Amino acid sequence: MPCHRKPERSLVIKEKQFPVCFRCMFLLIGLLLSGPLSIYGLSWPLPQSFAVAILACLPLLADGFTQRWKIRVSNNILRSVTGLAAGIGLAQFAVVAANIGVALILS
Repeated sequence: MPCHRKPERSLVIKEKQFPVCFRCMFLLIGLLLSGPLSIYGLSWPLPQSFAVAILACLPLLADGFTQRWKIRVSNNILRSVTGLAAGIGLAQFAVVAANIGVALILS
């Protein structure tokens, strides 16, 4: 995973640094929610789920790029929230797309 792994932006417990930053860690946590989403599934049509995934990623992109361009300084709480939102949005889209794919294969 292409993560910068900067110590000041990563979880450190007992002097051991987590291998990814807060944003990436919460993005992965959000993606892990695809399991529960598939069980208790959201049955949105594909175009709406794609739109939700894009909208959920926009805050992450805005936070990351404004920080990279030195417009402002982000913090770990904001990185965590935007990562989680993007992960959930992408997981929701993945579940809907996978359900459609399985339905097409089975039909």
